[in-house]
Amino acid sequence: MAISTSSPASSFPPRLRLTSPPAPPTSLLSFPPPSTPSPPPPAHAALRAAAASDPRAAHAAAVKSGALGADARAANAVMCAYLRAGLLADAREVFDAMRDRDAASYSALISGHARLGSPAAAAAELLRRMRLDGLDPTEYTFVGLLTACARRGNPRLGAQAHALAAKSGLCASLLVGNALLGMYVKCGRFGDALRVFDGMEEGGRDVSSWNAVLAGLVELGRHEEAFELFGEMRAGGVRPDRFTLSSLLVAAAEGFSLPEGEAVHALSLKSGLEMDLSVGNALIGFYAEHGDSVDYVISVFQGMPVKDVISWTGLLNGYMEFGLVDMALDVFDRMPERNFVTYNAVLTGFCQNKEGVRVTFAKKAGLRGLGLFRRMVQDGLEISDVTVTGALNACAIAAERKVSEQVHAFVIKCGCGSSPWIDAALIDMCIKCGRYGDAHLLFEQWQHVESFHIAWSSLLLASVRDGEYEKAISTFLQIFRSSNVQFIDDFMLTAVLGVCGTLGFTELGKQLHSFAAKYGLLCVPGVGNAIISMYGKCGELEDTVSFFERMPLQDSVSWNARITAHLLQRQGEEILEVWNQMERLNIKPDSITFLLIISACSHTSSDSADKCRELFLSMSSTFGIEPAMEHYAAFVYVLGCWGHFDEAEQLIGSMPFSPGVLVWRSLLDSCSKGSNMTMRRKAMKHLLALEPQDPSSYVLTSNLFSESARWHSSENTRLEMREKGMRKIPARSWTFHDNTIHSFFARDRSHPQSKDIQAGLDVLILECMKAGYEPDTTFVLHDVEEYQKRHFLIYHSVKLATMYGLLMAGPGQTVRVVKNIRMCGDCHSFLEHASAATDKDISVRDSSGFHIFRGGKCSCKD
Repeated sequence: MAISTSSPASSFPPRLRLTSPPAPPTSLLSFPPPSTPSPPPPAHAALRAAAASDPRAAHAAAVKSGALGADARAANAVMCAYLRAGLLADAREVFDAMRDRDAASYSALISGHARLGSPAAAAAELLRRMRLDGLDPTEYTFVGLLTACARRGNPRLGAQAHALAAKSGLCASLLVGNALLGMYVKCGRFGDALRVFDGMEEGGRDVSSWNAVLAGLVELGRHEEAFELFGEMRAGGVRPDRFTLSSLLVAAAEGFSLPEGEAVHALSLKSGLEMDLSVGNALIGFYAEHGDSVDYVISVFQGMPVKDVISWTGLLNGYMEFGLVDMALDVFDRMPERNFVTYNAVLTGFCQNKEGVRVTFAKKAGLRGLGLFRRMVQDGLEISDVTVTGALNACAIAAERKVSEQVHAFVIKCGCGSSPWIDAALIDMCIKCGRYGDAHLLFEQWQHVESFHIAWSSLLLASVRDGEYEKAISTFLQIFRSSNVQFIDDFMLTAVLGVCGTLGFTELGKQLHSFAAKYGLLCVPGVGNAIISMYGKCGELEDTVSFFERMPLQDSVSWNARITAHLLQRQGEEILEVWNQMERLNIKPDSITFLLIISACSHTSSDSADKCRELFLSMSSTFGIEPAMEHYAAFVYVLGCWGHFDEAEQLIGSMPFSPGVLVWRSLLDSCSKGSNMTMRRKAMKHLLALEPQDPSSYVLTSNLFSESARWHSSENTRLEMREKGMRKIPARSWTFHDNTIHSFFARDRSHPQSKDIQAGLDVLILECMKAGYEPDTTFVLHDVEEYQKRHFLIYHSVKLATMYGLLMAGPGQTVRVVKNIRMCGDCHSFLEHASAATDKDISVRDSSGFHIFRGGKCSCKD
């Protein structure tokens, strides 16, 4: 296998076979090969046995007999016993009292320093004293010294030890070679580790040698190379052990998917290692990440004969990964032992699962997470960066401003600030708790390159979440124009493409498509699906289909995005043909697919209620998907559109759950289309009973009174709405020119070219009236004079936006307008006449979909 020596973070020199070691430092000397010690006499063996059970008693006996000062082997036995008991100071006391020390004395104490966490310099000082005593270091000396370098992260001293080992001819030792591998890997010098590995003879490597390189590859995220190396290892006849399999499972969890991990699991069963604690823990972590269900995690856990805190924490994390919050908490309560990692897993789980069996609302999940954090602080548990980040995320979910200020103060007080991830979480928390000023202040003081994109994304998504799409675009363009494109990742790009689709900003969407292609992001499924959705919402159906067909891999989201594009164009027959294509290709639909297909049946050229009924029934019978409220609402709308009101009413009465707002609103909309006033009033009655506090319900009631000329009742309804502080969504329309969004409200005079727009609109309306257009004042639901109603109609937002688009459009350009609510019938009639009078194509997307006006006709055919 050719393993590249470059890593994602750094590059190393080419892989070479080690022919000569680095030159030894001037402070280290070389000496002849060590002599082999003779076996200890029986008296020394007895002393060792006594020291193993009670080192202090053995020490006293050795002192009393005089053996401690005169006999190095007896002293070594006592010293090693102290080291095994973790009593480094006592061991050092024995060492200092020895008159005649041998190489084993120094080697044992160096290893003890390494194992008990002393600085690497302490081991180096012992080596220096060993040289002054004229003793040759053994392979055990080097193993101890290299272990100290690995544990304390001192590659410089490790390289010196490497040079000295090569000079003394001990690099050929398997023990020294493996220690060198471990030292270089743990010190982040993987290129040097590879050269040591290549310098080892084929027969001179054991499983530990391979494991060290495997671990290094996994640490660097080079998972595919790790599996390739494992293939070489097996081809060389080296049998894997528990460390091998654990590393491979980590590689499978991080870089691969279920088949690779299952293959390693099968190998563990075949080799009898599935019962090993470390392998079992790695399997639990793998199945929590890639398993089809939590049953995989439970099965591994229950099959483990021995479990530790890592096993229990893995089981808890598995439940959290699959959204089973209450079961995870039950595991937490039953755990025989917990550590700060366990608490972090629960805290992170609360943030990941905003809803659970008992965790009904996101806010409740956040508060429970904060309660757990408070418990950790009170119990004096270790508070790591992961803990603080989890607490900040929980606070963001809870969205409690005052609590967020308290948590923020705690972070500053405990000195946890200025960490890249903590600062990013702080910004996110401030935004979600309404502290926008603090969030922007934190961002202005930003110093972390590695988490810059996360903080920037938080500011961007805050604008998206609040519906401030123009602000979101402005925020994104600041970083885009500053040439900091390295911070634009697939997550941010997906979010901005979604904003472009929502706004219908075609030009910027196309530029982002080119950007994704240039930087190799088209292969990311989320980005590809966002591009399909963006083109569909911008009305670019040809680009939608073309990009979809070029995608190397389409998932259910891709198909749904394509169907949505056809649905916005009201192309029912085309959607049913796409559905047939999915059936031929055995593409598994999801609940969203069915919602879209059912909705498409209201846009066919002939009555498709039978087809809709067939699709609805096949959901559970064929595909095992139980219809939700949204599916019933869509079916009711289709039945109402085709005049099957009796069946629609029967369907509502037979629902397995109480019909909600969506169902009655769908019936109301379909009644409006069919002018069935009886059914409309019935739907209105249910809507008002279910949503008495919804502003739209008041608007509907007021409009219903107005249509019946009950002006006093209509005005009282609107007055009640204002008294309760409710506001309806204002009608707004916008268009694009020079990559700028131009927004308009009804009777808007704020635009810089307002006078030109209104003058042009006055002229165009006269031209349209000559061609047969007559303002329909029935769409003005206010008790005012007829001339005032005409004035209201003339300056609707969609007319203003269209007029500006017509003034700015060049020859052959289509005027594109987006409206945030449904366009009224009068505007629809006007735009039909305007398209004929100006000989321009006018595209308007409202809440119902696209209207393409061309030559006096509209694509919706209403």
